[in-house]
Amino acid sequence: MRIIVTGATGFAGHEVVRAALRRGHEVLAVGGKNIPRAPELKRVMNIDLTDRAQIEALILDEFPQAVINCAALATIEACNLDATLASRLNTDLPAQLAQLCFHVGGKLIHLSTDMVFDGVRGSYGHTDQPNPLHLYGKTKAAGEVEALKYGREHAAVIRTSLLNGNSPSSDRGIHERLMRDWAAGNTSTLFTDEIRQPVSASNLADVAVELCERPNLSGVYHWAGLAPISRHEIGTAIAQHFGLASEKFIKSGKHIDHPSAAQRPRDLSLQLHPLAGKLRTPAQPFVDQLSELRIPKGCETWYEKETGRKVVRLLEKGVDF
Repeated sequence: MRIIVTGATGFAGHEVVRAALRRGHEVLAVGGKNIPRAPELKRVMNIDLTDRAQIEALILDEFPQAVINCAALATIEACNLDATLASRLNTDLPAQLAQLCFHVGGKLIHLSTDMVFDGVRGSYGHTDQPNPLHLYGKTKAAGEVEALKYGREHAAVIRTSLLNGNSPSSDRGIHERLMRDWAAGNTSTLFTDEIRQPVSASNLADVAVELCERPNLSGVYHWAGLAPISRHEIGTAIAQHFGLASEKFIKSGKHIDHPSAAQRPRDLSLQLHPLAGKLRTPAQPFVDQLSELRIPKGCETWYEKETGRKVVRLLEKGVDF
């Protein structure tokens, strides 16, 4: 299958490219400036994903059988700083991709977020109505509507949660952000009442590619880790996995006691039904995701001094760009 992956240099996009190649597909990795190359990846394209003419030329020239859209302005802070770019990447891009995929008869897989919900009650089902608290959630919710505009049979939206794993930049994964903070001498205040459902980036990537392979699966779905877990439990599990004293680096707090957290929804737990019952790719509990994690680049000296453990880097197989 010919698959175009947009946002290929991002955390999710990087893993989607690897998963698609691993599963034997022909992949065109599309990103912004200076997208790296790798021997296993034969086709790479640098384009401006906010340029409508470039996107149109890409899809009409390539006639892909599927497009997996991983491109986004993906934080609350970044969207608040540049509302125009947030709208272009999170709403306008999926709208154009949906129209073009419909035109060429390809399937669109669009990655969205649990942040389209307000977090008031948790345990959100795939049919629940979004009610975002911030611009990031609003632009992503609008992007979902646009992705499905040309018929649910032509597109699938995957709402997902916190990405867990080893990012290309070593600063996007949950453990990478925490450990960089700890290595800088900081203590993390993690809420015991803020609930998420972290998902392995590689596991999410397998799901996105499997949806390309399954023409009978379309519409809005949820995919995340197997069970909800608090931010405090996440941080504690990561520290203990790496042999770090969690009480030294983590303070517990409550979402309700921090007005500055008002834009962060409190409980974004997701129901994985019906997708979990239809896929060959299984959902993973958080504890099973920990074995994938590596010490972030740049934190080795701090970690060795803190734990007395030697960090050994092994040459990884597969695409690593």
